[in-house]
Amino acid sequence: MNFFRFLCSKRFLKHLLGMIVMISLLIWIVLFALKIYTQHGKYYIVPDYTGKNIDEVMAGEEAGTFDFVVIDSVFDLKNPKGTVLHQDPYPDSRVKENRKIYLTIVSTIPEKTSMPDLKFLTLRQAINTLESCGLKTGKILYIPSFDADAVQQQRYDGKVIAAGTHLDKGSVIELTVGMGSRGQAEIKDNPVEQDSM
Repeated sequence: MNFFRFLCSKRFLKHLLGMIVMISLLIWIVLFALKIYTQHGKYYIVPDYTGKNIDEVMAGEEAGTFDFVVIDSVFDLKNPKGTVLHQDPYPDSRVKENRKIYLTIVSTIPEKTSMPDLKFLTLRQAINTLESCGLKTGKILYIPSFDADAVQQQRYDGKVIAAGTHLDKGSVIELTVGMGSRGQAEIKDNPVEQDSM
């Protein structure tokens, strides 16, 4: 009975009200501090960095807002060295300040490949083999030879190149091709079109 009377006393109710006010105030202070610390409601729009050079991105206006991290570099002949191919988060994403932006760029160091042995392959086979190795077909010299349409020599920078030689991917290889016993030597610039004729 005395306990229930104590619960209804002014002294208990005064302390209870004081505790509720203090806990409410403490919760409000914690939430307010978290809002300031996490910058709640404040975000930045991620620009599109694809196609831009990595040096340009690192020195840009957003360099102080975002933390750029290059996570991978890939070999790509279609794009200039050092350009951004992919980014995460994607363009137009909403992120907080100092968010890490992960970038994949085109390698600045050329990837290497081995020169295949093209001798005695047909022109079409030689072109396909070069493409599969990441090499390009340059000029084709047609010469009289009993092996019509067969590769007689493979050259790089005007010199005969041996199979197994390490080259940068994208290097241009010139081919000397036999045209049978008829005709005279000639040079073709576009082997793909010539081969399909």
